[in-house]
Amino acid sequence: MNWIVSAVLILFIYGMIIDGQIIPARVSYPQIISHRGASGYIPEHSLPAYQLAIDLKTDYIEPDLCLSKDGVFVAMHDLLLDDTTNVASFPEYTDRKTTKMIDGIPTTGYFISDFTYAELKSLRLYQRLTFRTKIYDGYFTIPSLDEIMSLARSSYNTTSRTIGLYVELKHPSYFKSLGFPMEDMLLTALKTGGYVVYGEDVPKNIQQTVVPIVIQCFESSTLQYLHTVTTLPLVQLLEVQTPSKWTKENIAKIATYAQGIGPDKTTLGTLPYVQAKGYVDIIHSYKLVLHPWTFRADSGIIHKFNNDFNMELMYFYCCLGMDGLFSEFPDRSRESIDMIRNYTLWTSPAKLEQQPCPIVCTDY
Repeated sequence: MNWIVSAVLILFIYGMIIDGQIIPARVSYPQIISHRGASGYIPEHSLPAYQLAIDLKTDYIEPDLCLSKDGVFVAMHDLLLDDTTNVASFPEYTDRKTTKMIDGIPTTGYFISDFTYAELKSLRLYQRLTFRTKIYDGYFTIPSLDEIMSLARSSYNTTSRTIGLYVELKHPSYFKSLGFPMEDMLLTALKTGGYVVYGEDVPKNIQQTVVPIVIQCFESSTLQYLHTVTTLPLVQLLEVQTPSKWTKENIAKIATYAQGIGPDKTTLGTLPYVQAKGYVDIIHSYKLVLHPWTFRADSGIIHKFNNDFNMELMYFYCCLGMDGLFSEFPDRSRESIDMIRNYTLWTSPAKLEQQPCPIVCTDY
């Protein structure tokens, strides 16, 4: 029995063997980033959605940040309030509905930037997706960043577990046109909330540890500026990309100002395995973490995984080597990853031809 134990330890430390090749052991396991909270169960960006995510052992809660008319940070994914609140039911707000040019596209609705913080607090949140439960519609208000920071701090005080805030700045160019420098305002708000935003003591190893704050954004100019004024870890979000954009030159440029990349999962998930793994290897060669989005147990599963949420997670974890994931079902994601991890660690060394991953990566 001693040789079996020793073999297990060797494989755990140095890696597993697949088809004659040693697969390096992971230095960490994927971190769960609860996308807008546990939004698969409770209306997105509500305090109860964040609290549920914490209770379900998430690593991070992910608030999207917009600004009210009077410059207060609030959690809201869209510039428009139409899809996730009851704003249209208020007669006194009827004249707020308007059309503006957003990213060159005429956009009509109730813009969050046309409402003061007090007015936003009068609204109630609703479930965005029609196929999810509506039993919590109308109960919860739009939270401020201050409230979210307070929740994270109080959770640490009761659990001694760091609950990271993985904040996204939404449409900073739009808010800049309104006179709001979101980047500087965010750093000020974080400092006021008790977070350290600059210096050698700021935790930024987002591969191996959960850190208090991560800032993400689609606008590269925002992250490039933040890189000059904060040492907080930064993540470049990416919409669906064509393979031609996944070049060493482009990835190297991102690595000059960011610690990670957050791509739409379909970018990698729809490519053949060998091609997708090649791009992931480039990302990791520049010491960037890979945090794809968004994993939903009830929708949006990539076609080749036959509507199997666990299979999709297995592929991104075992085959591609993602370092974290955005999920609206943190409990389901945690269960899947723990299952795969246990399978990996306890695969018998006497059967080395068996993969430590429950699927054959090249089949995808």
